[in-house]
Amino acid sequence: MKRRRLFHTMVAVLVLISLDCRDGIGFTLRFPPANAVVENEEVGFVLTVDKQPVDGIRVVIGRNEPTQIPVRPGAATACFGVTLSKGMNTIELLGLRQGKIVAREKMNIFLRSDLFPAFRNPPAGFQRYFFHSIANETSCAGCHDMEPALSSLRPDNPDKSPCYVCHEKKYSHRAFVHNPAARGTCFTCHDVVEGERKYTVPKPDEKMCYPCHSAEIKGWKTRKVMHGPTAVGHCTLCHNPHGAEWPGLLRMQATDLCINCHEDKASGIHVIAGMYGKGHPVRGARDPFRPDREFSCASCHNPHAGDTRNLLNHDNSNAATYCIHCHRF
Repeated sequence: MKRRRLFHTMVAVLVLISLDCRDGIGFTLRFPPANAVVENEEVGFVLTVDKQPVDGIRVVIGRNEPTQIPVRPGAATACFGVTLSKGMNTIELLGLRQGKIVAREKMNIFLRSDLFPAFRNPPAGFQRYFFHSIANETSCAGCHDMEPALSSLRPDNPDKSPCYVCHEKKYSHRAFVHNPAARGTCFTCHDVVEGERKYTVPKPDEKMCYPCHSAEIKGWKTRKVMHGPTAVGHCTLCHNPHGAEWPGLLRMQATDLCINCHEDKASGIHVIAGMYGKGHPVRGARDPFRPDREFSCASCHNPHAGDTRNLLNHDNSNAATYCIHCHRF
């Protein structure tokens, strides 16, 4: 008798499983595709909710704390942003119904960055992904206005920009915000459409930055030596064009930014490594020439251009005289 009951129970479970598989349960991932390569920390996910819907999505990225995304009752789609780390991100999406996992999707996305040598080249088989194309946007047109109007060029408030709903994190709650982003005038820098792809930015970056920053760029080009990124017009290598936590819209603290490429200067014969005992402070001290900023590599070196090979801000033909600029005995 017990064996018969067990048999019937197993049959019932199998029937339920087969019904779930037949009718569709949970969600279907629309965007982004697996093995995608992106260059923005924030990536939008779009899911189609299946016939037997989920009431939540749990997002797990590596060993980070899971994030819970609610799904509106009766919603046909679910969309949300995910914050990635540099390099490979293993992402698991878990469909929840009353707290139980009923669907699962796992994928890898590579966050590429020119700033970090270890993260410049994605693995084989990974392809660059851009969401904003005419074909992709059809999946969002039911809820979002995907065609900017003339009023979108100069919105009264940033939240009136059609970009705000999905891209608000690019500049909100940042200590320093680039003026076009703060005003919501995204189309100052982004082209509305160029062929199939939308919202591209002219390259090199200098083409886009020049109209507003022409005085600085002209000044740098008169100097004898230009820093590599400046010479090739790669402004966004060091500067975030939307918003940042550091002055000058730097992507990280100034000294960390320099050492990221010039790691040899943190050791060996250099003032910050300590030519005479303790090294020269390059963080945590006030810049004597710019009291509102922290002392960093940029206090001695011009990060854009200069008249010496090492881009020093002052004449260094006499080391003692150079140091006296700050250390007046």
